[in-house]
Amino acid sequence: MTDHPDSERSEVRDSFAELAAVAAGMDAGTDLEARPGTGPGTGPGTAPTWQGDHAVEVGDAAEPTLAPLLLHSLSDLREIWVPLLETSGARSIAEIGSESGVTTSLLVDLLRRGGGGRLVVIDPEPGVSPASGGGLDVHVIRGHSPQALDGHAPTDAYLIDGDHNYATVHGELTEIDRAVTLFGRSYFPLVILHDVGWPAGRRDQYYNPDRIPEGARQPHSWDVGVEIDNRETVPGGFRGMGAFAWALTEGGPRNGVRTAVEDFVADHPDLRFFTVAPIFGLGVVIDRRAPWARRVADLLIPWVSNRLLSRLERNRIDLYLHVLRLQDTAAAVARARQREWARLDDERSRLAAIELEHLHRIAQLEQEVAELRRREQEREERWAQSHWAAADVDEPKLMQVARIANSVLRSRLSTTGQDRLARVQTRIADAGAGRGALPALRRRLATPVPPPPAAAPPGMRRPPSERTSDGQQTGW
Repeated sequence: MTDHPDSERSEVRDSFAELAAVAAGMDAGTDLEARPGTGPGTGPGTAPTWQGDHAVEVGDAAEPTLAPLLLHSLSDLREIWVPLLETSGARSIAEIGSESGVTTSLLVDLLRRGGGGRLVVIDPEPGVSPASGGGLDVHVIRGHSPQALDGHAPTDAYLIDGDHNYATVHGELTEIDRAVTLFGRSYFPLVILHDVGWPAGRRDQYYNPDRIPEGARQPHSWDVGVEIDNRETVPGGFRGMGAFAWALTEGGPRNGVRTAVEDFVADHPDLRFFTVAPIFGLGVVIDRRAPWARRVADLLIPWVSNRLLSRLERNRIDLYLHVLRLQDTAAAVARARQREWARLDDERSRLAAIELEHLHRIAQLEQEVAELRRREQEREERWAQSHWAAADVDEPKLMQVARIANSVLRSRLSTTGQDRLARVQTRIADAGAGRGALPALRRRLATPVPPPPAAAPPGMRRPPSERTSDGQQTGW
């Protein structure tokens, strides 16, 4: 392609001057409403996104995403970059990093609306693999960039949203530049990059650190997170949860996506780099020699260094980090509760074990008591048997003694006393014969018999108290 006329170069310089003035916060005297083709959503083949004098209702803007809590995809910035691609007239586009495939589908629709073209998708595991047809040629490269770019012809535009670290992004831009030189292109393609803002703008993020040469790799960790306004890492914060690792320090040379783009652009005087704040930052690299440079710059004017968008993005990040802190606090409380439950379970188990031991001991004691009772009963039975056996041996002697005692007693009793004795013996016999009567008899025999009264002197009578009921004296 031949060089541009001086008049066109002047227009491009003026357009970049206006853009630079906006970025610097100065008033360049540009009436954006009066300039045709400026504003979001304009450009060839794009219908304006305005709805009269009002913005789109928030409820109408909601749509499903992979992470509803946090907008994070390049597709969420489509209102900015789709018009840039259309305005540049790109008929071949390379997408580096396809994630869920939403951006890929947007590129397919864009190219087909323009009558077809060529789409190159570079990803080790692409979210979707569109089919060629209808004027669209799709080439899917399952691999990692920048190596996957080697040897391929440059496309009109690139969307870079792969690994967010200095070595990868700088290598991708270098490969694009090598292809431009190799294939004799007169200007650098339009390059749109994601994650040039916080947190990956000034801090490397690694999905696979081993793919990065050791000398180009920052000290990193999988187990830490990051927080805005903190150059170091933190135990919580925004973290990969095993999906990616963070560089331990933010800033410094050869660290972060934005740093990689700035270093590359600094070595190419014809390139300009602009950023848009929302959704982790959108970066756009424009070659001022390109025929579409001014038109693309005009579309970027409302977005670049927009203080409102910067405040909204800061607020979004602060809110998201606050939600993460709340989630971490809730998780810590839940872990503490689980630990307490585990402790209580252990205590219940310990008390249950003690109770079982006590029950076992009680059972043992009951068995011992039962055994003692059995032995005592056996002892009593043995004693009773031996006692009655001894009684059986002595029974003849006792009977003989009883007969002698009975005779002596009768000889000393009066007739009335003898009658009473007979009645007592009859009652004993009726109460039980044999052994049953012996205990009572033994008790009676054991009672001392009083000696007979001494004989009264001749001529003396017994006292009245010693007379019997029939008036007879018991006798001396």
